[in-house]
Amino acid sequence: MKYKYKSGDKVLKYKVGDKVRIKSIDWYNENKDETDDIECSNNIWFYREMSKFCGKVMTISHAGVDYYTMIEDLVGYWTDEMIECKMEE
Repeated sequence: MKYKYKSGDKVLKYKVGDKVRIKSIDWYNENKDETDDIECSNNIWFYREMSKFCGKVMTISHAGVDYYTMIEDLVGYWTDEMIECKMEE
């Protein structure tokens, strides 16, 4: 059974401390707009600068109402749409 972290009215798939793989560079290239950004849910954007993390494993440091922050990235907001999977322990 998958763990679901509920924050507000949104159910997030992952919890603080989870190691997750960010979606691939192919996902980014297939979905980016003319400014090289991707609009995800709730007006949260996957910016071109975030593409350096594509395919990388990151650690969730905070789970907000509808986003995560990562230890490895101090400025971005991340959503379930940007995450490929949780890494097995």
